[in-house]
Amino acid sequence: MSLNVTIRNSSTEDLQDMVILMDQLGYPTTYAEMKERYSHIAADSNFATLVAEVRGRVVGLIGLQTSYLYEKNGRHCRIMALIVHDQFRSSGIGRQLIEAAEQWAATHGVDSISLNSGNRPDREAAHEFYQQMGFTAGSTGFSKKPQALQHN
Repeated sequence: MSLNVTIRNSSTEDLQDMVILMDQLGYPTTYAEMKERYSHIAADSNFATLVAEVRGRVVGLIGLQTSYLYEKNGRHCRIMALIVHDQFRSSGIGRQLIEAAEQWAATHGVDSISLNSGNRPDREAAHEFYQQMGFTAGSTGFSKKPQALQHN
């Protein structure tokens, strides 16, 4: 099936579809939560959110954050979120989103791109896809709440 996909910058009109996508990524989110998060993200020039639209519906997104690194020179871009709606997976939309992110990064002076993906059985296909797109497996990530917030 050939899809007419448009990759574009996100807007507040996309929030409901973004809620569905976050849920499918494994992060249940309410509309109010997404609205609050997106208001911060959209206001920060270090972030960009690109969406894939098919027939007026957002069916994929890639969230980007630029920064500088301590360990090397140049500007870096981290893919913070990448998701394609489960009904549209394996249709080339993920590839189009990553290619659009690479083009965006190149126009914004970015020297390197990375992403993190959980080491879970349900992410094995995603890991294979990332390798097909030229990413190499790297570090193991860890996270926690700051000590002062752990009791909240």
